[in-house]
Amino acid sequence: MVQRLILHLDMDAFFASVEQRTDPRLRGQPVLVCGNRHSRTVVATASYEARACGVTTGMSLPEARARCPSAMIVEGHPAKYADLFRQVVRMMERYSPVLEVFSIDEAFMDLTATAGRFGGGLAIARALQHEVGTRLGLPCSIGLGPNKLLAKLASSLKKPNGITEIRPEAVPAILQDLPVGELCGIGPAFQEALRGQGITTCGELMQLTLRRLIEQFGAYAGTQLHQLARGIDERPVVPLDDTPAAQSMGHLHTLSHDAEDPAVIRAVLLELAEKVGRRLRADGAAGRTVTVTVRYRDFTTISRARTLPEGLDDGDAIYQAGCRILQGVPCSSSIRMIGVAVSSLSYGPRQTWWLPEVVRRRRLLAACDRVNDRFGEATLRRGTLLGEPEAGRHYQLKRYTAHALSRSWPA
Repeated sequence: MVQRLILHLDMDAFFASVEQRTDPRLRGQPVLVCGNRHSRTVVATASYEARACGVTTGMSLPEARARCPSAMIVEGHPAKYADLFRQVVRMMERYSPVLEVFSIDEAFMDLTATAGRFGGGLAIARALQHEVGTRLGLPCSIGLGPNKLLAKLASSLKKPNGITEIRPEAVPAILQDLPVGELCGIGPAFQEALRGQGITTCGELMQLTLRRLIEQFGAYAGTQLHQLARGIDERPVVPLDDTPAAQSMGHLHTLSHDAEDPAVIRAVLLELAEKVGRRLRADGAAGRTVTVTVRYRDFTTISRARTLPEGLDDGDAIYQAGCRILQGVPCSSSIRMIGVAVSSLSYGPRQTWWLPEVVRRRRLLAACDRVNDRFGEATLRRGTLLGEPEAGRHYQLKRYTAHALSRSWPA
């Protein structure tokens, strides 16, 4: 059996590195990249200078500033980051057609069949890192391993701007003392549960039998933990063209201030519904199930769903369904976050589209989409959203992709 060779490329402190490259004043300084600094935003990326002060991704901006008072705050530019990473992906494509974009700053590549043409995996990693550094002026770390799990682990071992290969024969020694949280797939909940049993390393986790893990965590999670502790990962690298169709699409928004005013809540819900509808139409999809998620001031989170007889891709129809759902959601406390998602998706034309009134409506939506595609998001928007300050401040540095939502919704 041919041993697989997987490469994982991870841009180092990507957003912050881009901003430091763009603005010389930021170089060598602690930098925090975030959303709208005047709203309740979080740190999307911290430069390594800020990380040295204890700042981490996802930390609230006030806490990050308390830990690193000298940090320079920069509002992010998602379109710029996406464009730069597309250039990185094009560099990677020369070495293998089996390439999976994992996020806006990392990608996997299966080199099993192609590494020999370019002098091996390490030669490819060095060439890629050099090209990204010289052409884009950005650092990246690259890992090589026999599967995706170990390649991703390898890329994290020598940051920033490192190259690491984990060979199959070295896996037991590397994993023996490795903290379980270093493995992709073992999150805080698993770590806490394992810590309660005195287990903090992969070596200690390996001592638990498969039967015991299944009894404690269930068949799927227990089997996954058993394999992760041993560095086993059979997942293939999935090129974009082979990615399964999305099962849901959604957006969420954290309000700049806790809200009880129904008008503010409905305005945000409408803007979110319009965004979801626009994404559905772009993919030729419609969904029958609408889910509304509300998070209150005390972080209590409630999700309610409604399944309709016909698939929806019209923001107004999604909004109307969302309003009906909201009527059954308790309003005993101020709301800090609202989300809306559409699932049970189908693709292609629907029978009702041939009705005259539907044809007119779809022509209008198509015209609006063309204008917004050409001149920018929200160039055309509903009159009810004009002058709504809360709706206008909607900002997401990383859009919730369909696959992320299908894994994590509700928040």
